Amino acid sequence: MIKISKTITLVIAIIAISSCKKDPKGASMNTYPSLAYFFAQYAPVMQTYTISGTTGGSFTSPQGTTVVIPANAFSDPSGAPVLGNVTIHFKDIYKKSDMLFAGMPTMMYNKRPLKSGGEFFIKATANSLALTLTPGKKITINQPVSLTGGIDPPNPQLPFVFNDSIPLGFTPGGPIGPAGPGGFASGWILSPADSVITSANNYIFSLYQFSMPADSGTWCNSDNNSYFSAYPQTTLTLIPDEPISEYHTSVYLIFTNISSMVHVYDNGTNFPYQYAPQGLQCTIVAVGTKEGKLYSSFIPVSIGPNHSQHFSMHLTNSAEFADQLDALN
Repeated sequence: MIKISKTITLVIAIIAISSCKKDPKGASMNTYPSLAYFFAQYAPVMQTYTISGTTGGSFTSPQGTTVVIPANAFSDPSGAPVLGNVTIHFKDIYKKSDMLFAGMPTMMYNKRPLKSGGEFFIKATANSLALTLTPGKKITINQPVSLTGGIDPPNPQLPFVFNDSIPLGFTPGGPIGPAGPGGFASGWILSPADSVITSANNYIFSLYQFSMPADSGTWCNSDNNSYFSAYPQTTLTLIPDEPISEYHTSVYLIFTNISSMVHVYDNGTNFPYQYAPQGLQCTIVAVGTKEGKLYSSFIPVSIGPNHSQHFSMHLTNSAEFADQLDALN
């Protein structure tokens, strides 16, 4: 019989423990079945609150967003008023890192950049059924301006809602970006039914209707859609040193000292962005996975005319990536 020394046994135990080391979000270190799986570990967590359908109520999120819901605000799928308890599913996003992990960049349907005063998701349910807002009722969402750099004069924030099924013929503001499933585009669109006003401490978003289907919930965003018009537009072309397919690479622009981040889509070879604001500073963030490992690249740039920038992917882990991304907030 072969005897194993205590020293060897200890070394084996240490190796076994190290190989199963968990990152702060619970995923195995450097083990990522897909980029979507990695993002899900760091995406903002959904909060749930219970209010009375009859009397309404209010709550304040951990980030300081206050939501006020009036009495008799909801209707069930048959159109009947909801009188019992209502569950509100809610998440709010102010940090650019959270926008990236949640897959909610500040871009219009035509991929032009927006300057955000805060994004939020809301959905109401009762007895496992998704509810709608009763006509004439509104939900008031107070978004702290301090979380996105303060009040944004002189241009007011406007109400936007996210739509992931915009028909390709819908082009009042410019060309539609990359089509989503079924030949549709996705992005933020102006919501004329809602409103945003500015107070000393908050952007006050008045939401009068939910997106359809109600079961999918509603994403809203208080946005300045004219901020970037002060800068000449140019094309920023991001050129990967490795084939895109090697890492299934995704690329983002995180703007410096501006509450804005955009997702740059590839054309099969490079990542061109035709609405880049010339003269502004940003960080190119590329991230992907290969053989279960995470790779990324962070490159700060000042956007010049017809700017081209190479980048190369480097082995990383979730904690390192999250720390670098958090520093860009």
